[in-house]
Amino acid sequence: MRRIFIHGTLPPELKASVAAIGVFDGVHRGHQRVIARAVAGARRMGVLSAVVTFHPHPCAILHACQASPCIMTLEHRLQTMAALGVDVAVVIGFNRRFSSQLPETFVTRFLVGRMGVKKIIIGRDFHFGRGRKGSVALLRSMGESLGFDVEQIDIIKDTGKDIKSTAIRALIAAGNLAGVKRFLGRPYAFLGKVETGDARGRTLGYPTANFREEPVVSLPDGIYLVRASWDGRTLNGLCYIGRRPTFKGKDAPVVRELYLLDYRGNIYGREVLVEFLKKLRDDKVFADKETLIAQIARDVAQARHFFARSVH
Repeated sequence: MRRIFIHGTLPPELKASVAAIGVFDGVHRGHQRVIARAVAGARRMGVLSAVVTFHPHPCAILHACQASPCIMTLEHRLQTMAALGVDVAVVIGFNRRFSSQLPETFVTRFLVGRMGVKKIIIGRDFHFGRGRKGSVALLRSMGESLGFDVEQIDIIKDTGKDIKSTAIRALIAAGNLAGVKRFLGRPYAFLGKVETGDARGRTLGYPTANFREEPVVSLPDGIYLVRASWDGRTLNGLCYIGRRPTFKGKDAPVVRELYLLDYRGNIYGREVLVEFLKKLRDDKVFADKETLIAQIARDVAQARHFFARSVH
């Protein structure tokens, strides 16, 4: 998938495209339907399939005091979109200047003038432009004169609830892995870059990979059974999310630490996708180092038993 990043300038001109437009945070089942329609439509018409998305999230700019962390990083979002067969992803650097643009200008100058849109696919709750005045009605009206079609996809429901990014953020924060999996259509996952830590895990006999802090919504503190993938390789393991209260105290920043079963290689600097399969236990304070080591040994034994009996 080709990536085009726009920061105040127009993108290279695309000859013709079918474009799905939206933030697509989480790339959940509803987003997947929107993007799939764009990919299928582009193939039928013999043009490029494109996703037009925004970063940072518009809410973080327009309603900073109310903004909650995203479900996934931009890189994770783009990789997930690429797996859906998208040809081109156009990432617009969202800021107040862009948000003040008239919706008509965005359509004529950007979507038609630079992307050559033949069809636009949007979700039910999509609005754009100054004052959020850009609507499906406006798009359809402009499409009649400028030569493009518009399709709006209804919100998908699961167990009577709308599948929306806001709902998924709440499910993640509550630790409802089953609910998140139903709404996403895949296990909850975190894509992060491994960085050097304080090597405490190595001193305990269980070396861990530490992830760079990312502004995404976090699962509750605890130990999780996970599957980790990088460079075409996939291994089972455990992931700790918490503040390391035994050593750091309750006010320390939250960290994510990955322990891989039967692997002792170096993955510093690698981007690793961690899929969360099941919560093993809550975080807790241990009386001493030896008690913690004994608990980790039990955690690892439980993990081996789980992966030996499970197919995921």
